Amino acid sequence: MLTYEMVKRLCKQARGIVDDAITFHHVFVDPYEHAPKGLFVPLEHGMETLKIAIEHGAIAAFWQEGDELPRYIPNQFPIFFVSSPIQALEELLDMYGQWENNKSEKTKFNLTISAHNEQNHSYDIAVLAALKRLQQKWMRVQGQEGCDRSC
Repeated sequence: MLTYEMVKRLCKQARGIVDDAITFHHVFVDPYEHAPKGLFVPLEHGMETLKIAIEHGAIAAFWQEGDELPRYIPNQFPIFFVSSPIQALEELLDMYGQWENNKSEKTKFNLTISAHNEQNHSYDIAVLAALKRLQQKWMRVQGQEGCDRSC
């Protein structure tokens, strides 16, 4: 299971509660995805999508360095500042594959964007291409275990 401490290794700076025992059951990019105890990775429109992600289970998020934080974020909500959320997601996925090979409880990486959400937000082609690459990487990390809709 992915923990706060593991995620913190990727980030130069964080704010909110510091608790190395926090575990993330999901890592997700679609704010409309139901992801209890999730780490949200905003691809675009972070100010607009973070609130939706929190409503759907996010307990922490990556955030683009230099971007203004919304006022509605609770003080204790963990925010991990990164130079690029999609790049940090890729690094996290690489590290996770090394950490969690033989663990029974695993974090689910939900790397798809629903068709409805994709149409509403008009994601950049480069972002969609990066997500596709990450989905393929996630399938390799999963190995022979099979693949559910998060692939």
